[in-house]
Parts: sequence; structure tokens; C-alpha cells
Amino acid sequence: MDYLLQCRRKGIIQGIVLSTWSGEVEKIANLGQQLVANNVATVTSNFEEINREKTFSGSDNYWRQAKQLQAALDLIPEDAIILKTRTDRAMPTTRRLIQMMDEPEPLPYVTKVQEERNLTNLPREFEHQIIIFKARTGRLLQFTDFSFMGYQQDVAKLINFDVSSLYFKRGMVANIQFFIYPFIRDYPVLRDYYRAINFQFLLGDLEAYTRQGGTQFPQFFQRLYAAYFGLLASHFRIGSLPSQKRLGELTGPIEFSDLFHSGQGRHLVHDELGVTLNSQAVLDLFMTQPLPDDSAPKQRWWHKKTTAPVQPAVTETATKRILRLLRHPNEQLTGKMTATEYRELQTFAANRDFSPHPWLRQLTPELKDQPAAYVESVAYRLPGLTTEQEQALWRKCEQSGNASRVLLDFWFTHELAPQDSAPYLMSSARTDNRFSVLLVARLLRMRGLSAADQTEALRITNFFGSFHVRHHQMNAEIAGYILARYLYFIEQGQPVEKSTVVQAKYVFERFFPTGFDAFEQLVGQRPEELATLFDTEIDRLRVAKKGGARQRVVEMALEVTHDPKYWTQLEKRFNGKYPRYERAYRYSVAQGLLVPSPATLTD
Repeated sequence: MDYLLQCRRKGIIQGIVLSTWSGEVEKIANLGQQLVANNVATVTSNFEEINREKTFSGSDNYWRQAKQLQAALDLIPEDAIILKTRTDRAMPTTRRLIQMMDEPEPLPYVTKVQEERNLTNLPREFEHQIIIFKARTGRLLQFTDFSFMGYQQDVAKLINFDVSSLYFKRGMVANIQFFIYPFIRDYPVLRDYYRAINFQFLLGDLEAYTRQGGTQFPQFFQRLYAAYFGLLASHFRIGSLPSQKRLGELTGPIEFSDLFHSGQGRHLVHDELGVTLNSQAVLDLFMTQPLPDDSAPKQRWWHKKTTAPVQPAVTETATKRILRLLRHPNEQLTGKMTATEYRELQTFAANRDFSPHPWLRQLTPELKDQPAAYVESVAYRLPGLTTEQEQALWRKCEQSGNASRVLLDFWFTHELAPQDSAPYLMSSARTDNRFSVLLVARLLRMRGLSAADQTEALRITNFFGSFHVRHHQMNAEIAGYILARYLYFIEQGQPVEKSTVVQAKYVFERFFPTGFDAFEQLVGQRPEELATLFDTEIDRLRVAKKGGARQRVVEMALEVTHDPKYWTQLEKRFNGKYPRYERAYRYSVAQGLLVPSPATLTD
């Protein structure tokens, strides 16, 4: 921080933003006062505690860093250059980035670089290049994430809160996630590399393979690295750290196989993370070296003779193909992996000289032409119907624009047995039909659903219960299915989910404001006293002549206790004005879903 303050005093940088977690500044005595005294802008964010077991992608680490970066970017002008650094480990890279600011053009336009390198056919994602450190050849687009420099509008494109595993089907470290997101849609070849290749195995295996003289590589790897080197050369600048003054001289040719082990005077260094490119120069030399079929420039008699050595041409087949692809890039270069390429990868995966480890993931094979024969109907067999009824109902569903409504209307008309009801109710319950959700909740409580339907019923009732409570919406049907869900947990001997407690409490707040505490205490310990709790409130509302409010409490009492006396009270208020409401109750009573009945439910 002192170094940055000195740079600001000298006019090298214009401003400093410290982005950290809430409470972090206070842990260091006097730091807050010092930052204020030095006019350092401080922005804090709440720390996000993310369950790693549920985010196996490793995105949680990246999200935290991206959240802090986003908070800082919100304060910074859009045309500013951002030097992103850390106060605990980034002094060498920070000093190097400050030095690079003095260059005439530290962050060139990507379009200009693409034109100079004949890479204009590659998709462009940034306006200007971003300076990074420690580019690698195994972990593609893994750079040092704690220190880099770019324009605000380009750095902002690195922010993404997607989950890497949903794109790549694997976990990915934050160093990769920081830089790969701007490219995955326009460079499908990169996405497929991370989807198909367990690169960790190859980091060491390719070092051994190439050291022993291996030069054969899959066609997919050749196309992948051509696209990657083109992207790397056009969108990024590779910074060299001060400690890398020990870098030796570069000598050509540099073959593709050379990029997987140490060499070239420490410009290429292999470690447990693969090979690091320690300079921009080594990438430039690789990309610009001559091919065997390049014609030498003609020497005219009037030209002054030179003794400059001719750089030897590359010889490996993979190197030559990569360089040709880079000289004439097209749309296919960045495209997704083909079935032919994957089959060749399978051949290489069987070659233990290439790698003895399982580095190739199993992917779903490409779909072939399907026979057109229609062998048998896959229409769902609706229970409780004759064949003629079932066929007629399916025809009506096919002709209708709302099959869920057709099934629900049929169920209301025919009042099928509880054990046959789920297929007619579940689809409309998923669309928040309140009668369907209510009936499904009652079937759930009375164990009238299959195991799969129980799971779905729990999801549906919780989702819509939470939705309506969050939006302060409540009626008799919503209250009914929330209470039925609550009683399901009680009667199953399970802890009541917190979300269900919140929903039930809101039901009482709306219709029985003084009753929830007593209900919560009695329902699990002395359920026989619940009737007294409800009777007291019903009598109070009767005296107060609040018929509508009394009906809501009667409905609650019936839903909770299944006491027939509440059905007697409720039925007296039926007047035919709400036919589906009344039918839902009459069916539930007749089938033993609301009052004791001889009817038997099968699990």
C-alpha cells in the first residue's frame, strides 16, 4: 500500500481502491484512519460462505474474488486502466506492471495486434490487451490471478458468476475461471478441451513423453493449441518478472514438443503445474518461425550482403500444422471437437507411451441417423380408466392447448380414487393451480402418493408456499396446503423444515394472529388440545359476527385436526358460489383425506 501511495504521489497512478471483506480493515490497528488520511477509497463486501460440497466446480473461490473485483470496478471510471493487485503477495508483479506503464503502448488494441499477426479471423473479445503473468501450456488460460492490468471495460468482462462445472463438467481453479469466461462461447475448442481432457495427468506425462523424443500429437491438440496461441498472442501480453532477468537466449527452431518441458534458457519452465511461458518473446518466436516450404527472400546484386544466420525451419509434423493453421485461421479453427477428433483421442488414450493415465473423459457419442419406425405408443397409462376412456382423454389432451387443465377437469368430473389421482393433479400442481396443490398436499399427508410423487409433492408445496408468503398472498387453499405439509412432517416424526415453519406462521398471522405460538407447542406434544385452541377463536369470531374470518379458522381447524365437527360447520357455509372449492372439500371428506373414513389409501 505504501508503494502504491508513492506511485500516486509521483503521478504514475491516479487513484487507489481497496476492496475487501466487511470487518477486515478493523482487524489492523489504525489502518482505517490511515486509509482515510491518505484518501484511499475503501469498499467492503459481505463474505460469502459457500458450501464446497455443493459447488464441486471450485467456483466459490473465484466468486469471492470476482465479487471484490466487481465492487471495486463500480467505483472506477470506464475509461481507466486497472492495475489489479493484492497487498499481501504481489509486490514483484505490481512493480513490473508499473514499469510497463511507461512503455509507449502498454495495452495495444486487440484489432491492431490481430491485423499485424494475420489473426483477424479469430473472434475478438477485448478492446485492448490485458497484461498477465505465467501463461501455461497445460492449464490453458491459467494466469496469475492476483495481479494483472487492463482497461476497465476489458477487466469487467472477466466477471462472471456462472458455475464452471455446468459448462465444463469439471472443477476448475480460480486462476482459470478468472480468464476463460470471455472466450468459452466463441472458442468452443477451449470448452471441449476442459470437458474432455483430464489435463492434470498430462502435465507430467507429456513432459516425460517429449523428453523421450515423442513428437506425435492428436489432431485436436494441434487445432486447440493453434487457437489458444492465437488467442493468447492477440488478447494478452505476457509479462516477465524482474527475477527473470536470468532468462537466457532464445534459439530456434522451437518445436511443439518443446513446449511441454523446460528449455530455451528458462523461457520455458516445467513444474507440477505444467510448463510456464516466462516471456512474450518465446511465444512470438514460436509463432513467427519459418516453415520448410517458405521461400527465402531473394538477394539482389545491389543489396548489401549480410551474414545474418538463417533461422532453421521446424521439422515436426505437429509444429508445421499448428503454424499453418495460425497463418490461415478460419472459423473451423475455434469450433467444437469433432467425432473424428474424439475417435483419434481414444487411440492416443490407449497409447501408454503418450500417457499411462486415464486422461480422456468419456463423452456421449455423436447421434447417428435414427430409424423412423413408430413401434409402439409411449403414451402414459392413466390409471382408473377403461381403454376407451383413456384413448378419448389423450385425444382431447392432444387437441387442447392446455393438457394440464384437461386432466384436472377430467379428475373433477369423475372424482377418481385417491390412489389413481396423482397423474391427473401433478402437472397442474406444477403450474400453481391452487386446488391441485391443495389436493396433492392432502394426498401427501395421508401417504397416498408413490415415493417419487412424495418427493415432487414436497418440492411443489414448499416452492409455491414460499412464493406466496414472500409476496404476501394468502387464501384458503394456500393456507390448507401449507398446514397439510406442516402436519406431514409432524406425523412422520420428522423435524419441520424451517421454510415450512415460516409459511405456517404467516398463515396464522393472516387468519389467527394470536394462535401460532400455542399451535406450535401443542401440535407436537398435545395434539388433542388443538381443538380447544381453535374452538376458542371460532367462538370469539362468532360473537364478533365476523363470518368470513370465522370460516378461515374453521378451514384451518379442519385441515389440522381432521375433526368431523369442523366439516359440519364448514359445509353449512357452502352456497355453490365457488364450485371447485366446494368439490375439493367434498372429495377430500368422502375419501378420508380430511376426516376419518373407511376408505383405504395404498402407498
